[in-house]
Amino acid sequence: MTSMTYERRWVTSIAITLSLLFSVVAEAQSPNGDERNISVEHRSEAADAYDQGTSAYLAERYELAAHWFERAYRLVPTSTALLQAVRAHYKAGSAIRAANLALLLRDRYPTDQRTKKTASSVIEAVKPTAVLVEANCEEECTLELDGALVQHDTFFVSADVEHSLKAAFKTGETSTMVRGESGSTEAVRLGAPLPPPPPLIPRWGFFSSLGATVALGAVTIWSGLDANNGVTAYEAAARTANSPGINASGSPTPADEAQALLEDGRNKERRTNILIGVTAGMAATTAVLGVFTNWKKESREEANKRVEPAVGVTNKGGTFTLKGRF
Repeated sequence: MTSMTYERRWVTSIAITLSLLFSVVAEAQSPNGDERNISVEHRSEAADAYDQGTSAYLAERYELAAHWFERAYRLVPTSTALLQAVRAHYKAGSAIRAANLALLLRDRYPTDQRTKKTASSVIEAVKPTAVLVEANCEEECTLELDGALVQHDTFFVSADVEHSLKAAFKTGETSTMVRGESGSTEAVRLGAPLPPPPPLIPRWGFFSSLGATVALGAVTIWSGLDANNGVTAYEAAARTANSPGINASGSPTPADEAQALLEDGRNKERRTNILIGVTAGMAATTAVLGVFTNWKKESREEANKRVEPAVGVTNKGGTFTLKGRF
C-alpha cells in the first residue's frame, strides 16, 4: 500500500511538471504573453523552478513552493506560474501575499478564464479582514510598501496598522502613511515632487557679468564708430578710382586704394557685427543671473570665490573669457 501511494505521487508529480513545462513554453510564445524577448537560459531556469515548486507543493512544503513559483514567474511571466504561487501562498497561510498576487493575476490576465475563479475566490476571502489600497501615481513611478517593492498599484495591507508607502519618480520620491479598518478601501494619490530649484548665483557673479556686458557694449560702440570713420575715405577713393593716376614708381593706383579701403571697411563691419552678437548674448546672461542671484549677505568664504571676466578684441572679432579662484 505504501509503495503504491508513492508511485501515484511520483506519477502525479511528473504529470503536473510536464503540464507546467508545456504551459510555460506555449504562453511565453503566444501573442497574449509577455512581449519581451526571453532567452533560452531564462526559459530553462523557469522550467527548473517549476519542477522545484511542483515537488515542494506535492510534499506540502507550500512556503518553499511559493518561492519557486514566484521565481519562475520572474524569469518567464505566465499566468500558470502566478496561479501556482497564489495557491501555494494561500495554503502556506500567507493570505495577504496570496491575495496581492491574485490581484496581479486578475488584472494582468483578465481574459484567462482558467485562473479567474481561483484569483477571485482568494481576493474575496481576504477582503473582509484586510485593507485594499488603490495607489494612483500622477506620473510613472515605482511603489515601495514598508521597504519592499510593490508589483501592482492595487494591493492589500494589514488592517489597523500604519504602513509606509513610497513612490519613486524621476524627479524624486514622495511618501505617505496608509492605515485603514478591516474591509475598507483606501485610495491614495501620489504626486511627483517638483524638481529642485537651480542653485542661487552669488552677487559677485551678477556684477561680474554686468561689468563684462558694459565693457563689451563700450567696445562695440567704439568698433561701430571706427567702422563709420572709414566711410568718408573710401568714398573719396572711389570717386578717383577711374582716374589713371601716376604709377611710375610702383605706388598703388586709386582703384587699388579704393579696394583696400573697401576690404578694411568690411573687416571692421564684420568685427562690429560679431561684437553686437556677443554683447547681446552677454546681456541676456546677465539678465538670467539677475533672476537667480542670491541678494542676501554673502559669507566671507563665499566672498573669496571670484570670477573675473576678460574681454579681447581683434580685427577678426572679439573674445570673452572668465578666470577666477575657488
